[in-house]
Amino acid sequence: MSYVRYAAVPLLLLACQAGAAEAGYFAGIGLSTSVSGKAEAELENADVTLSEDIDVGALNLFIGHRSVRNNRFIFSYDSISFDLDSSNTSEDATGFRFDWQFVYGEEQVQPYWGLGFGLYNLQDATILNGSNLEGDDMSGISFQMAVGAKIDVADNVELDVSLQRQAIAWQEIEFSGFGRTETIQMSYAYNLLSAGVAFKF
Repeated sequence: MSYVRYAAVPLLLLACQAGAAEAGYFAGIGLSTSVSGKAEAELENADVTLSEDIDVGALNLFIGHRSVRNNRFIFSYDSISFDLDSSNTSEDATGFRFDWQFVYGEEQVQPYWGLGFGLYNLQDATILNGSNLEGDDMSGISFQMAVGAKIDVADNVELDVSLQRQAIAWQEIEFSGFGRTETIQMSYAYNLLSAGVAFKF
């Protein structure tokens, strides 16, 4: 069956990985900018979906562990800025993300793929302006996937370049404004070009 074949792909990729490498820890910093992105808000009572383009920039501070198979588990602190094109406003979010990266080879350039999730807080959410919740924050959970490459530039230093897809589902909110009560479900989804540097120890 087709879904069995699709489920087997990650297992086949893991089987193709190189053998033993030196385990250890690392820490670093990364920067990201969006190549495309969209914000969507569904107003349940009005049966309306609002959508607009967003530009995203992010600063990422991370620490992690490197396994003997050269795979990585990464814990990160994210600071993200969102520029909403149609609303002509900007928002800031902070949060923590957890990622697993599966790295191949022991050459200077090592390709990888990864996935993870995160927990975020959106400060002073624009969608709440004009309501009884204006100025409140919103919490959200993310899912992200990435493909990229590690580039060794020194014994204990590596560069990381990647293309990431991240989606954040914000909490469902019920608010009063403009003479009615409304329930809203909002999500942001975007593609990021990312670059970073890690120091191994």
